[in-house]
Amino acid sequence: MRFILFIAVCSSISAQVFAVDAFNLSDKHQLFLDDTNIASMDNIKRTIHPAQKSPQNPVLKPEEEWEGPVALLYGSVIEHKGVYRMWYYSTLGTSYAESIDGVHWNKPNLGLFKVDGHDTNVVVQKAVGESPASLPHYYELFGVYKDEHEVDPARRFKLGYLSLQKKYEGPREDPFHRTQRRGLGVAVSPDGFTWTSVDPWATEAICDGATHWMQDPDTHKIRIYGRSKYKDPEVLKAWGDDDYITKYYWGRVVASTSSDDFIHWELKDPATAPIVMAPDAEDELGTEIYGMAVFKYESIYIGLAQRFHNRPGDAFLDVQLAVSHDGVQFKRVGDRTPFIACGDVGEWDRFRTSLANNPPIAVGDNLRFYYSGRLYRHGPYKGPDYGVVSGAIGFAEIKRDRFVSLGASYDGGTVVTKPFMVSELKDLHINAKADFGTVRVELLNQKMEVLKTAKPIQQEGLAIPVLWESATDNLETEFVHLRFTLENALLYSYWVE
Repeated sequence: MRFILFIAVCSSISAQVFAVDAFNLSDKHQLFLDDTNIASMDNIKRTIHPAQKSPQNPVLKPEEEWEGPVALLYGSVIEHKGVYRMWYYSTLGTSYAESIDGVHWNKPNLGLFKVDGHDTNVVVQKAVGESPASLPHYYELFGVYKDEHEVDPARRFKLGYLSLQKKYEGPREDPFHRTQRRGLGVAVSPDGFTWTSVDPWATEAICDGATHWMQDPDTHKIRIYGRSKYKDPEVLKAWGDDDYITKYYWGRVVASTSSDDFIHWELKDPATAPIVMAPDAEDELGTEIYGMAVFKYESIYIGLAQRFHNRPGDAFLDVQLAVSHDGVQFKRVGDRTPFIACGDVGEWDRFRTSLANNPPIAVGDNLRFYYSGRLYRHGPYKGPDYGVVSGAIGFAEIKRDRFVSLGASYDGGTVVTKPFMVSELKDLHINAKADFGTVRVELLNQKMEVLKTAKPIQQEGLAIPVLWESATDNLETEFVHLRFTLENALLYSYWVE
């Protein structure tokens, strides 16, 4: 009797442990930016697939006198009523453009601000001479978004900017910029053109440019990802170049806090936001994280981390992939191949890339990422290859889900998922490239025994149905695994419908 009871207790514990390790298989696509839902892999290579830059780049250039030499996405691109709308950084402040296709852009003369008596496309003006900025302490645009959950139509559009007060003395001094007060300024608008200040100091928990935010589609909560500074002693020890660090390394990192309405923030005091993305010992000496754009995508949060290669002999900024399952704890993906790299010799985005403050825009089967590129380096570069002060805006695209693949050559490789409840197995689909190879799918029980086999897949597609050779019901098991066997094939994602 005691022996039977012991077996029953052990079985119960085993089932509980197994269930804890399980995940929910659903219509949310499972991607492979990390190993969270993977039980094992054999002879498999994870590959980052960089976004492909449009041959029409740059699609928006500075052409007007008031824009100066740069037009930058320090800003946003959104779709609204069938029109692409762009708010971007120019020398005079925040400028506006619009487009039907997102490629050919018009800069309307809005009549809000004039230069030498002529109308411009400026919607927010910086301080000019004796004239103050059109928004209190406005220094630099972060971005604009349309708040679909705002009940007041006068506040439908919200704008965030770097609010900066110089020669400041008081309790709100920024610890990283002495004699200055810095933070997030917030303005609202019914149409995206005329802006009214709400709070120039909505939060001071972040302190500098390249700030982004995300409105979570599930919770509607807004999370900001802004600049802070921190020099990790363990990273400095691994780099082992104290003289360089003392002279050139600023310790830029990304910190985050949250809000329910973009105006009232969980953390408000200077430099109080906790760090969510920072360089580590795997990075090259002098690496900083300049900023990070984040968006919820299917079952994960994807971060586009702007890496600053901070060296006096070779300074540049590119974009790497990062992944999170809560929007707070992020890690970079795979071998850290740039997702949007700087352009090669002769290209318009030679030395610096910076991202729009909005999620990618779905255009057919593609995800479109707007970004700006520059032809000049960031300090502390001191060499002869500095470039010229010029910046413009373009975009890059990937097919949906195709951030990262798991792949194998003709010698074959396998991927086994963590367990999920058999009741969740409905119509299984995969995103794969197997037009010159094969993907085989099997259903396994807890003992890794094959329960069902699917017909071999030998095609490329973004949503390929998996066709089982026999029914998948009445399997007499609670939890199951999927095993994918790849031969000269790439697997990007899977899900059920």
